[in-house]
Amino acid sequence: MKKILKKHWPLLAMAFLLVVVTLYLFQGRKGSAQKTVAQDKESEEGIRLKDIHYVQDHPGREVKWVLDASEAKLSKDQQFVTFLDFVVTLEPANRPRVTLQGKQGEFDKRTGRLLLQGDLIGETEDGYRFTTEQAVYHHKEGYLETDKAVKVSGAFFSVEGKGLLLDVRKETVQVLSNVTTLIHGEPPIL
Repeated sequence: MKKILKKHWPLLAMAFLLVVVTLYLFQGRKGSAQKTVAQDKESEEGIRLKDIHYVQDHPGREVKWVLDASEAKLSKDQQFVTFLDFVVTLEPANRPRVTLQGKQGEFDKRTGRLLLQGDLIGETEDGYRFTTEQAVYHHKEGYLETDKAVKVSGAFFSVEGKGLLLDVRKETVQVLSNVTTLIHGEPPIL
């Protein structure tokens, strides 16, 4: 055995060295691949903005909306916007405004879909208030909807249930299921 090791030690040393170099190269490639993925993700992000004010108003649409957010990120193609700590104001023509406040949201310019989430609080200009965890505003159609738990309250009532459909153009609100209504104060005399 000693004769074989003495005779072939240079080949064994070269093989060991080749294994070490191969492992080193594969580790180097893995690190550069991770760096490339991180760079691609950053380049997909596009532009990052602070304290933004964005107005979405198309001629022919009955509702315009305004977004104020502490931070926003635009995709590289500028078709997709994510934002944090926001206030969205829906402004229908000749109807009361609806203000929505939450933690984060997303806007897809192609579809006109505005996803709002994170302790969402909505208030109408005429004194109604609603809370939910998440809702979607469809700009093209002019309505806000959610399938999450919701609470709607006014001066003399409160309604709790699951799901909400708020058509800001027609000024209608529907709580879709599991509805419980409480009337505050004395009922009106009919």
